[in-house]
Amino acid sequence: MKSKLFYAIMMAAFISCSTESTAVVTPVDAKKSKEITNFEKSIKSLSLPQNLPTEEEKRNQQSLELSDRRKDILIPSALELIKSTGTSDQEIKKITQGDRDKILTWAVKIYNEKNNKTPQKTLND
Repeated sequence: MKSKLFYAIMMAAFISCSTESTAVVTPVDAKKSKEITNFEKSIKSLSLPQNLPTEEEKRNQQSLELSDRRKDILIPSALELIKSTGTSDQEIKKITQGDRDKILTWAVKIYNEKNNKTPQKTLND
């Protein structure tokens, strides 16, 4: 009888300890909106070989500003991010007058605001 009781206690302790470490942890990326994730992917895609600045773009570049070709890569996801705030196409056109720099600046501002609200990964994660 004592051995059965001992085994029951050991089994309960084993099950208790094993389920303790299997808690479901939501990754930080899962908390980000689809628009934020798409904008991040667009930014990261600029470092792909086919999207790097060409030699001609490097020669004509007067500052750290992106070339028109590289801006065009970011614009669709930037507009998607801006629209996710509830802004309509008409409002976007009115505020930016179609200026890609204004669109990208606005999208980066929204991206930074939303990222500050999302918990960030730490070294201990």
